[in-house]
Amino acid sequence: MSAQGLFFGPQIGFSRVSFIEKNALGTVDQNFKLGYQVGAAAEFEVMSFIYVGASVCFFQKGQKIVGDDYKSKLKLGYIDVPLYVGYKVPLGNISVFGNVGPYTSVAIVGESYYYSDMGGIVFEETHDVELGGDTGWYKRFDTGVTIGGGFEFKQYQIKANYSLGFVDIVPGDWVSAKNSVFNITATYFIGRDY
Repeated sequence: MSAQGLFFGPQIGFSRVSFIEKNALGTVDQNFKLGYQVGAAAEFEVMSFIYVGASVCFFQKGQKIVGDDYKSKLKLGYIDVPLYVGYKVPLGNISVFGNVGPYTSVAIVGESYYYSDMGGIVFEETHDVELGGDTGWYKRFDTGVTIGGGFEFKQYQIKANYSLGFVDIVPGDWVSAKNSVFNITATYFIGRDY
């Protein structure tokens, strides 16, 4: 591994998302919700083993809660921008790496689904979620930290990440919720061949 410079390319991935949510009764039990991401990534190799990087992706986050007689799902679509610094170690034809850095997200779309069946009385509802402003159900902006690692071969990179939001994305005092995301991405860096 000797090439240095700027490389960029398309990135896709899937995620296992939830909220770390607390209310007056304690932590809210949640199931993991599956999501996806699609966008582009870039890396600048400062030296053969140190790099800085960023990506811009549409990222589906949210939560899923399932009880004995009800279930709710929340889908929040974010434009996600992580920045990171990383370290690469060559091992023959592949390199392994780790990175860490902050991320910033802007929620642009949301949808909520609720279903219950209590004693044969069924209720089902789907609606758009209002974001931001004085009346929004969820705050539009989030920021946090992401840590990841993976391996790469020539132009191909596979990476696993964990991201934790620092922002309580629910306005008000009755509940607090922070994004918690584990995701795996695949990136193809155009023009990189080492």
